[in-house]
Amino acid sequence: MITGVAGAADESENDVPVSVTVEVNRNSADIGDRIKYTIEVKTKKWIDVEFPDFGENLAEFSIKDFGSSTGGIFSNRTLTQWYVLDIYETGIFTIPSVTIKYKAKDEKTWEEIQSEEIDIEVKSVIDEKEAETPGLRDIKGPLGHQDLTYLYIILAIVAIIAVSAIIFFLRKRDGSGDIISPPRPAHEIAYEALRNLQDKDYIETGKTREYYFGLSGIVRHYLEDRFDLRAPEMTTEEFLSGLKNSDALQSGQKSLLRVFLSHCDMVKFARYSPGEGEIKSSYESAKKLVDQTKETVNVK
Repeated sequence: MITGVAGAADESENDVPVSVTVEVNRNSADIGDRIKYTIEVKTKKWIDVEFPDFGENLAEFSIKDFGSSTGGIFSNRTLTQWYVLDIYETGIFTIPSVTIKYKAKDEKTWEEIQSEEIDIEVKSVIDEKEAETPGLRDIKGPLGHQDLTYLYIILAIVAIIAVSAIIFFLRKRDGSGDIISPPRPAHEIAYEALRNLQDKDYIETGKTREYYFGLSGIVRHYLEDRFDLRAPEMTTEEFLSGLKNSDALQSGQKSLLRVFLSHCDMVKFARYSPGEGEIKSSYESAKKLVDQTKETVNVK
């Protein structure tokens, strides 16, 4: 956390004591991460305070949400305003000094106090190869005979349940006497959607954003159908946060998904123009996620 403080702490009513503190919840963030920026003003109850109006942006940062609160005890008063920021560019960016206006309630002239600047480093998740790519693991030793016996029993039970479910769906009939087919597996639907997306001329006609909207939508709907995850209704940050404690995906698959969705957001919302190699890599990442997580039934 980075904090900047400016102001005075005089207890005299005539000197109009005011101090301002600014802070962020992180000084280093990945591209697209949310950053909370807080302005806190400490003063007296007989002082009027006016915060700046930033509009939709604060320097290079977009304001996604904001709020305020008031506290204090006896004659002291603490005024707080917070802002949720994000940015889809990389580098070191500065939240500039902000101007707080104040005056005694019986005065007409406003005075000003400046906050400190805060620097934030924004990094690309695409370049985090070491952090996002799981390392090699040691090869486990051979399973004992008893372990294999339990494994065979479990596999046999799973196979029996799977075969029984298939037979049940094939034999079940509706009122017309027609056979009701079992629902298509989620991965088959995803593969078909990926093929259809490739057949469209989005890239050739310069509709790259439409292509990425379609590509990320296919992956989100696949994860919803496969693992009952409410992916389409969530933002990328909400979805990835919800996956942290989920065992639906392995750690390597979570990392792959994080990079994939973040790159899609850059194209969809930050007007980032990917190269031909990046577009191909995004498609391969989507297909790889389906390949690694699709449902498989082994029947002997």
